[in-house]
Amino acid sequence: MDETDFRALVSGKRRGPIATGLRALLWLAKWPYHAAISARNFAYNTNALATHPANVPVLSIGNLTTGGTGKTPLVAWLANHLADSGHQVGLLSRGYRRPNNDTNRETGSGNDEKRLLETLCPGTPHVQDPDRVAGARQAVAQHDCDVLVLDDGFQHRRLRRILDIVLIDATCPLGYGHLLPRGLLREPLAALRRASLVILTRIDQVHPDRLQQLKDRLSTWIDDKRIAEVTFQPTGLVNSDGATLGLDALNESRVLTFCGIGNPEAFHASLDPVDLRNFPDHHHYGNDELDELASWADRHQAELLLTTCKDLVKIPRTQLGHTPLWALQIGVQWVSGRAMVETAVADVLDANN
Repeated sequence: MDETDFRALVSGKRRGPIATGLRALLWLAKWPYHAAISARNFAYNTNALATHPANVPVLSIGNLTTGGTGKTPLVAWLANHLADSGHQVGLLSRGYRRPNNDTNRETGSGNDEKRLLETLCPGTPHVQDPDRVAGARQAVAQHDCDVLVLDDGFQHRRLRRILDIVLIDATCPLGYGHLLPRGLLREPLAALRRASLVILTRIDQVHPDRLQQLKDRLSTWIDDKRIAEVTFQPTGLVNSDGATLGLDALNESRVLTFCGIGNPEAFHASLDPVDLRNFPDHHHYGNDELDELASWADRHQAELLLTTCKDLVKIPRTQLGHTPLWALQIGVQWVSGRAMVETAVADVLDANN
């Protein structure tokens, strides 16, 4: 079962007795997970499990759910904001390894998020280590960082941080109301009490009434004065050589889209492709798959293949077969709360100097 099928199942879109039975099994399976995550959080809350400092301030950006919330653009925004404010910033993440069965040696050994952040935050050191405490100390020792941005760090409580920013995708905000594996929640909603700030993403893709209902529900756990809102707006197209095109090219061409990200529906939603394909999150494309994408484009007589920047960094080609390959560039657009976020960041850093 791929991610698209799993989402269809846990969201309830997949109907029938088999789907109902599978959801019942997943509901039973979520309780051991609930017990484990609750015990772990209790241990940290009572200091039975220790947190470890990095010797410099750590600002975390994370999620409450699995799947894409737009974390990478906001990690880049925060890192660049700190750099513009005069800080020596370091990025810290767990890192994702390439699958052992990956046959596409063109793409090298780096992973997608690291490569994308290198293009979005040029010159910013990025340390990847499953042991984030060790990685933080490495970033400080080797790169002389005075502040660290922890990517996907909300559940990684072992590394002490001074600010916890949680992103919630307005199009799928609460993981279909269930913990993994019955839904997409990594933790119970009460975990939002740990959040310093919440940023709602993709608010332009939901009805205002639905957005207000979400804010009302979140107010149980976090003050609405600590909630910001953003959208992700296309800014242009780029290819692997760094050439750019305006967005008009999408209106003038027969377009196919494909991606391997946590929330593929959000990528396709703003486009009108002739056809689309989804791959698992963090997917590494083998040569056979790239050849099949080229054949797919030929069958549809496509004039442009469009993917995400996160995918493009793993496909160093300007075309697949006869069809040009481009990625959609995305920028963060603040709807509300930018000044609040910037002030909160400045305040916690001043307090830790």
